[in-house]
Amino acid sequence: MICYNCGNVLTNSDFCSHCGMDVSVYKRIVRLSNTYYNAGLTKARNRDLAGAADTLRRSVKLNKRNVDARNLLGLVYFEMGETVQAFSEWVMSTNIQPDNNPADRYLVAIQQEKGKVDELNHTIKKFNIALDYARKGTDDMAIIQLKKVLNQNPNLIKAYQLLCLLYTKNGQYERAKRTIKKSMKIDKCNPLSIRYLREINEYLEEEKKNDPDRRIERRRSLRGVFVDRPYLSGNDVIIPQNNFKEAITGAQSILHIIIGLLLGAALVYFIVTPARLSNMSDKTSDMQVEYNQKIAIKNSTISELQNQVDSITKERNDLKTNLAQYTDTGNTLSKNYSNLLESVNYYLDKDYKKSATSLEKVDGKMKMDSAPFTAVYNALSKQLSSQVSSSAYEAGMEAMDVNDYDKAIEQFTKCIEADKDNDDAIYYLAWAYKRNGDETNAKKYFQKIVDDFPDSEHIDVARNQAGDSGEE
Repeated sequence: MICYNCGNVLTNSDFCSHCGMDVSVYKRIVRLSNTYYNAGLTKARNRDLAGAADTLRRSVKLNKRNVDARNLLGLVYFEMGETVQAFSEWVMSTNIQPDNNPADRYLVAIQQEKGKVDELNHTIKKFNIALDYARKGTDDMAIIQLKKVLNQNPNLIKAYQLLCLLYTKNGQYERAKRTIKKSMKIDKCNPLSIRYLREINEYLEEEKKNDPDRRIERRRSLRGVFVDRPYLSGNDVIIPQNNFKEAITGAQSILHIIIGLLLGAALVYFIVTPARLSNMSDKTSDMQVEYNQKIAIKNSTISELQNQVDSITKERNDLKTNLAQYTDTGNTLSKNYSNLLESVNYYLDKDYKKSATSLEKVDGKMKMDSAPFTAVYNALSKQLSSQVSSSAYEAGMEAMDVNDYDKAIEQFTKCIEADKDNDDAIYYLAWAYKRNGDETNAKKYFQKIVDDFPDSEHIDVARNQAGDSGEE
């Protein structure tokens, strides 16, 4: 993610490290745009093209430089037959990102097909002509034009919807239903297509309930076909036919009623009931498919949001850990600076003992970011090395007198670090280790006197202790 003000790459901070601009709101907008893009991608994969187009339009509205969302929106438009809108999105995408943009390949692939662009333009013109015919009431001409449009561009959803509307207007409900179902194979969840299909099914159900003669008369009236009837003048007389029959007996009438009931029951059982069950089964299957699509989309969205929550939680925990480390480091640095300043003050007052004591509190092994700090520490350590050595030696001897060998080891070690040539400190460090029960280190430092200080007054005892056991 780059800063909208200066173009510099942004970090996890809410402010740009280059220009200092507050980018917290900008980051939230970009994340929301990416969320809409992911939802649109999921809907496009589920063939919900209308929903995908609506979601992707929101994504590019929030972030017009979201090239991935704009390219996908162009693909969705192209799949729906909206070629002009698809080209517009791809051209804007190439203007935003001229290099390594997939939209270049889409445009080149369409332009390389000879006559493809002209054919698509003719398709749009023919659709507009058909729309004009439909507005003027010339339905037959509009239907012919729409069939030509769909032969050239079989993915144009608007053409299917308009053709379905014209079939419905003319009472051709079965054709209208087949037409709108073809469009729903391309875009399964188009709201307008679903509405048309629902209304067509309602018309078909209504026709099934009506009388057959009435249904035929209604269809003929919708198509402009009327039944010819003879003209009667006022002097004409209608002579009824003699259709009277002899009266039937009571037993025969009862038998006829029973037979009629049985035939009615058989008709309901074998014809009406299976048709209703089949219709209910189809409706249940369609509703199940629709609900499964909605559940899949919601589950995908929930999973994506949960991943974002986990990522944000991890970033927050990492920031807390880093903040704690920086706090501890800052406290240590502050103490080091304070102790070094105190040592310098004592040194300027010529109180070398206190200066050396304060310098011992400074952690010289810790890495310091300040070059002046390191230079002052090294210079002062060099000046006070003798003071540090003497002070540590005296403290070590005092610890030996009270048999505090751990402290003696610590002080003699400091003395040796300040003055490596102090053979007395090495000698008594060896005895401190020996009396503390550490024979290995004791012999090590006795041997050091033998190897490095052959003129020491402790050479005989050290040689004896390095090779054997004994007392001073």
